[in-house]
Amino acid sequence: MPMTRISLTDKSWQLCGWRPYSWQIGRSMELGMTLRCDIAPMPAVIPGSVQVNLLAAGWLKDWNHGLNSLSVEWVENRHWEFFTRFEAGQLPAGGESVTLCAGCLDHSGWILVDEQKVATFCGALKRQRIDLGTALSDGNAHSIGIVFDCPPDEQGQIGFTSRSRHFKPRYNYSWDFCPRFVPIGIGDDLWLEFGQPAAELIRITPRLLADFSTGELSAVINARCDGQTARVRVLKDGVELLNETRELTPGENALGLTLPSVEAWWPNGMGEHPLYDVSVSLVDGAEIARRRVGFKHVAWETCEGAPADALPWICVVNGRRLFLQGVNWTPLRLDYLSVTADQYRQRLDLYRDMGCNVLRVWGGAFLEREVFYNFCDEAGLLVWQEFPLSSSGIDNYPPEDPAAIAELTVIARDYVRRRCHHASRLLWCGGNELQHAEGRKDGVGIPVTLEHPCMAAFAEVVAAEDPDARCLPTSSSGPRFMAFESNYGKGQHHDVHGPWNLEKLDEWKRYWAGDDALLRSETGMPGAASLECIERYRGEESPWPPAHDNRYYMHACSWWLQWNKFSHELEGMEPDAGLKRYVELSQTLQAEALTVAATTCRDRFPRCGGILLWMGHDMFPCPSNTSIIDFDATPKLAYHAVKDVYLNAPHLS
Repeated sequence: MPMTRISLTDKSWQLCGWRPYSWQIGRSMELGMTLRCDIAPMPAVIPGSVQVNLLAAGWLKDWNHGLNSLSVEWVENRHWEFFTRFEAGQLPAGGESVTLCAGCLDHSGWILVDEQKVATFCGALKRQRIDLGTALSDGNAHSIGIVFDCPPDEQGQIGFTSRSRHFKPRYNYSWDFCPRFVPIGIGDDLWLEFGQPAAELIRITPRLLADFSTGELSAVINARCDGQTARVRVLKDGVELLNETRELTPGENALGLTLPSVEAWWPNGMGEHPLYDVSVSLVDGAEIARRRVGFKHVAWETCEGAPADALPWICVVNGRRLFLQGVNWTPLRLDYLSVTADQYRQRLDLYRDMGCNVLRVWGGAFLEREVFYNFCDEAGLLVWQEFPLSSSGIDNYPPEDPAAIAELTVIARDYVRRRCHHASRLLWCGGNELQHAEGRKDGVGIPVTLEHPCMAAFAEVVAAEDPDARCLPTSSSGPRFMAFESNYGKGQHHDVHGPWNLEKLDEWKRYWAGDDALLRSETGMPGAASLECIERYRGEESPWPPAHDNRYYMHACSWWLQWNKFSHELEGMEPDAGLKRYVELSQTLQAEALTVAATTCRDRFPRCGGILLWMGHDMFPCPSNTSIIDFDATPKLAYHAVKDVYLNAPHLS
């Protein structure tokens, strides 16, 4: 019997909260009565977090205002159950095995069928396929519950990278640009499969050959039985360009297909971004999968004057050199489970119009959503996607124990298989600022290499699953993590991070005038949010003065205050006038500083391969941060200043 798929995302769901494990005991031993949840059932929307549903039901205040995020942390100390019901006859009645499939369940818990525990799950960063047995396939009425355990005790920004084990997005546990907010819930599609599919697409990768006109597709299909025939069709704007069939044998089948004449996909500012629809089906069967691809050819050249041991940092797309210019992409919201397509589109349009051609998806977060990659395909925005590891300040060294590496390998393979078909994907990277000190595994200064066992495992995954893509050990990479003026001219600055602040603009100009880095993959400067944004989200807190004894600023952005720079001009001013002047001074300094950095790197091309600003947008309404777009998607002065630099990049001339 053919496999039947039933979507659960459009079902009516309820959400309730339990004191930990009280849902499991069922009856009170002391009183002999049925235990009840202490947060009564309420309507729920999925995909979505527990928190966003509690907000809609009036249980929470908006965590983006004032100090409200502090009052949300109690949510982490309950078990939360999403549940739905099916009437008799609503589900297939053939007795087949049933699988619950999920794009994202954050983070761990139990699956209930008719209030009985039948399975467990764990891992927010990988897809889940959970065997539910045959209980749901008898045609009777049934209920399904997904109970989420309390979130794991993961590390925020400060901690020990080598001890990372849970691989839940770490930024949610607090970072220098956001307070603690730990989402729980369902973050992607959810569906049931009755029976087993006859075949499934494991991955598909496109490539453009060196003649820049011939396209190739490499597909891997897993067939579960003998005698299957796959059909692959490629269409552009509804016109069929290829229709081929291939016989399959049980197990994984590697298929190679050639399109003699395709249009090249170009990064933003270099040309068009044509996309092709690929349909994979079984002859005499249903469609297995559909993907949208683009064809590009990427090579890497050594920067002019680079040290002999340096990695190549000049990106060459379809035979043309490209100055990499863009921003570091952090999540759009604290509650990443509930971000909308419109929010993605709004930010990505801003980056496209700014002249960006690459976005680095930072390793303290997650694999960015399919909709993000789709929009990047359409906009010509290359994606530098990192695996889920980040520095921790005290210990920045990746895990070495086999169990942690094995789990990270599973996550990395799932990352690559889900996104390797996208035209926008540029490279994969082991994580953010993974490093150590000279002769020690703790400390800072020296980035890890692909010889580290965890980075080597990542590289093996990429080589097997997406062999045309580059795999970096970490960002930054090379002999030194940061560039210091005292080391200019010594060949130590390859891909570097920093600086993120300055004392005096003249010192900043001098620093950049002598720069010899081959790539600046992260550098920034604080700038205040708009006056309107500060006023809208301050809640009951006073935004004046913007100093370290003001709890509003300490809650949101203690790293990025600039009171010491401007206090001589602001002291004595009335609050309204002073805050307005503070925003003007801060945004102007940020714009001037980032203009210097971006212009210097641009003018050194091809001795310098590019610059990526830290960071693009705010995920939380920080009154001051290194972002160039604030929480309400309002560009700061720096956005417009760097836009002028990016739109005059060398690859556009």
